Formats: sequence, structure tokens, C-alpha cells
Amino acid sequence: MAPAMLTGLILAGGQARRMQADLQLAGDRMGAAIDKGLLDLRGEPLVAHARRFLLPHVQTLLISANRNEQAYASYGKVIADDVTLGSGLGPLAGIERALATARTPWLLVLPVDVVNLPPDLAPALLGAADALAAPIAYARTAERAHPLCMVLHVDMADSLRSYLMAGDRKVQLWQNRNQAIPVQFQGDDIFFNINTPDDLRYASQCWKS
Repeated sequence: MAPAMLTGLILAGGQARRMQADLQLAGDRMGAAIDKGLLDLRGEPLVAHARRFLLPHVQTLLISANRNEQAYASYGKVIADDVTLGSGLGPLAGIERALATARTPWLLVLPVDVVNLPPDLAPALLGAADALAAPIAYARTAERAHPLCMVLHVDMADSLRSYLMAGDRKVQLWQNRNQAIPVQFQGDDIFFNINTPDDLRYASQCWKS
């Protein structure tokens, strides 16, 4: 798989609501200011771990972030949501901007707070999409789908923009409307999502990036 085929996108625009709520409940006044992508995992921010995973597979690396842009700029080209689409549209708004920015045929998307990723994620997703002529391929395990770990063709830009302009924001609904295919992965705790302080502690004890 040639990196020239792929632009990487790290989704780092989330509000970290569960992390903030848990810290505030514990009496941490900094809970309200949390930016999950900048949280420390074994001496580096989560965004650095995501960047390290993506770089061997992509030509260009984009980061969807709507705050702390200067901090994120150390790790890739920061893109902000298109304000003309409205607010509160979730991760699809960042993906829409990345599709409009990418100069490669495919976009590889990864949430900043997902760790323990299978090393063959990029070639497996792209290979499945190519083999079945599908415009979108996303990861799935025995337990659940991981729709934001996906590759999608840049030709999906107009479809996604129209979907958002209609006021929709559900990721899997849009994927299902556009012949997305699941790609099965196996392994213990793969695609582990860091949502709480306990999740972060668990990840720091279990895995290297």
C-alpha cells in the first residue's frame, strides 16, 4: 500500500464530556478544561501516539481540532470545521473538511482517543474497500462496530456535505446510506477507547503505541 494513496485524519475535536464529568466528580477543577488529545499517555499526548501510528501509511496528516490549534500544529496540519454548516455536528464535520482538503484518493480516519490498534488496520481497510469497490470501509470486532476507524474515498465529499447540510450527524446512518462495508479484526481490547481517567490509567499499563 503506497502512502500516496492516503491522507490521514486524526479526530481531536471532541468535548471529552465523560472524562470531564469524572474529574469534576473527583474534585478536579481542571476537568472542565480537558482536551483529550493532549492528555498524557506514557510521557506523550494521545495525539502523538495517533500520529506515530498513521505516519507510515499516509502522505499527509491532518488533525481536526477546534481548540488548542497551536499545540496540535506540532503534529500535523490543523483543520477547523466549516462554520457555515452549523455547530455541534460531531466528528463528521471534521471528516467533511478533511475530504475537501485531501489531495489523495483516500482518507484514513482515526479518533485521537482510540489505542491498541491492529498494525494492519490501514492496508486491511483499504484492501477491502478496493476489492469490493466500496467507497467506505470501517473496522469491526466481535463486540461492536468502530465506525470512526475507517477509510473513505474523497469522492464522498459531496454526499457528506449534503448530509450535514440536511442537519444529520449520525456516522453509521451516513455510512449505511453509502454502501460502507465492515472489516473484521480480532484481538483482545483492540480499538480501546479512552473515555475516563480509569481508561487512561488502564491504557498506560497495558500497551505501547
